[in-house]
Amino acid sequence: MTDGTRDGSIQDEWAWVSGDDNWAPPSIDTSKPSVARMYDYFLGGKDHLAVDREAAEQFIQGFPDVPTAARANRAFLARSVLAMTEAGIEHFLDLGTGIPTVPNVHENAWAHQPGARIVYVDNDPVVLAHNRALLSGEARVVVSAHDLRDADAVLGDPRV
Repeated sequence: MTDGTRDGSIQDEWAWVSGDDNWAPPSIDTSKPSVARMYDYFLGGKDHLAVDREAAEQFIQGFPDVPTAARANRAFLARSVLAMTEAGIEHFLDLGTGIPTVPNVHENAWAHQPGARIVYVDNDPVVLAHNRALLSGEARVVVSAHDLRDADAVLGDPRV
């Protein structure tokens, strides 16, 4: 990638998150805001594009507490994972996972249960691209493309 070419590798697919708003995997329409990237913006993350920031700012105009609520949601998630690991739970199913952000389930879980296994489930192509690129090659994590409203499909996935 240092020569500026795109080779189709996972690292190449992920390059768009590093600040290049003009490139994304072909399956992702960057001309439209993504709820997942807007949520990342609300959290103060880095994985959003100009179109997402603009839509998020418009949303905040009507609902100014959204960023606070998003951060409270993530803090609750972190506390929940901590409580579960302290109780000895080693398997996590994160439904509607969103873009990996800090704190995330796998890092929280591994801090207390290094052998913990995590399944991230989402149906948003933006989320799936992020998760697959970041978590590729990690045997303790599975990224599963399902709609959380279809419990039979989620639970019927042999990787789950």
